[in-house]
Formats: sequence, C-alpha cells, structure tokens
Amino acid sequence: MRTERRLKNTVPFKKFLAWYLKWLGIVSGCIVAILTIDLMVLLYVGEANNQHTKKVNLMREDKYIEPDFQDTWKTKKSR
Repeated sequence: MRTERRLKNTVPFKKFLAWYLKWLGIVSGCIVAILTIDLMVLLYVGEANNQHTKKVNLMREDKYIEPDFQDTWKTKKSR
C-alpha cells in the first residue's frame, strides 16, 4: 500500500529528464550569450583604448594633425 502511494506521487523519470535537459539548454544558452556580449564589449573598449593611446603618443611627439572638417562644409560635390 505504501509503495503504491509513493509511486503515484513521484515524477516519471523521462518527463523529469526532458524538463531538466530543456532548462539546462536554456540556461547554458543564456550564459553563452552573456559571455559573448562581455567579450564583444571588452574588445570594443580595448580597441578604443588602443586608438586613444596612439593619438596621445602622436600628440606627445608633435606629429598629430587634427582633422579639420570645416573645409568640406557648404561645398557642392562636383559630378
């Protein structure tokens, strides 16, 4: 009697395994997505830092020429 009652209240193993694998896939997918986003942010910030360092080094060596975009304002393109 006790065995029958206990077996009725348990979750079937195949259903539990399917549910577990589904949620394991969802959680691992989210973790991979978050790590990928973190990596992309780190690469972007690192490249910005590298470009800024190059610019500062050129300024220290007096080799930096600041671009002047005002020369191209209000000019018509020749076709």
